[in-house]
Amino acid sequence: MKRIEGRLTVKGPFAVFARKLVSAGLSWSPLGTFSTLVAVMVLIIIAGQVILGRVSSIIIAAMVPLAFFQWISRRSVQRKEGFISQLPELARIIANGNAAGLSIGRCLAMAGREMPEPAGQEMRRVSRELDLGWSVDQVLTALSERLPSREVNVLVHTIVIQSRTGGALSDALADISQTLEDRKELRREVSTVILGSAVAGYAVIGIGLGAVVLLNFLQPGTLDYMAGSWAGRILLVISATLFVMGTFLMRIVSRIEV
Repeated sequence: MKRIEGRLTVKGPFAVFARKLVSAGLSWSPLGTFSTLVAVMVLIIIAGQVILGRVSSIIIAAMVPLAFFQWISRRSVQRKEGFISQLPELARIIANGNAAGLSIGRCLAMAGREMPEPAGQEMRRVSRELDLGWSVDQVLTALSERLPSREVNVLVHTIVIQSRTGGALSDALADISQTLEDRKELRREVSTVILGSAVAGYAVIGIGLGAVVLLNFLQPGTLDYMAGSWAGRILLVISATLFVMGTFLMRIVSRIEV
């Protein structure tokens, strides 16, 4: 099983799926997780037809992977935001260690021991990769790919450039730590401002979908009856399209780059 999973996660859709799980901080098996999702969808389609009808059960089953990937995406964003909020402290630890004469690798290992999650976990992974023979450039580039953001890129590029040129890394990181602290406060204020509109948008979408499911639950077969005619199918397609467009537009409006 592990050999099959290893081959599937080298490249292709399973490789992307495996990276999404890693970026969310999950150590789940990609093949096992995918199999579980498929099993849940099949179970909902079979069991839901008795209670909700064929169309409703298919719709709910289709929402399972969408909800799962939305949860994965949200968890990845939260983990990245948590890591970004720890960057000022991470920069200070590396700067202090470098000022004391420690190498970059030793500074990163020390940060992995001292910092809480998720920065501690990421720094321990970086330290293990360094022990396996990776260069500082390679491990930090991989870190910026796992947690893509402007703040991480600034810190990574500063460490890489200073380690190559032999500059005063501790002074550069000390300056960056204050800049990262200011950006953290700005991101917090922006998140507070857009929180209300984002929650309201998701609530409207949830109420609409819940009303459709509730209607079909009170009158079983309503959606099946609608899907039995061309007019009903057209209305269902239009409704689904509007829901998708609304969700997409809401995410665009509530996304602000700092």
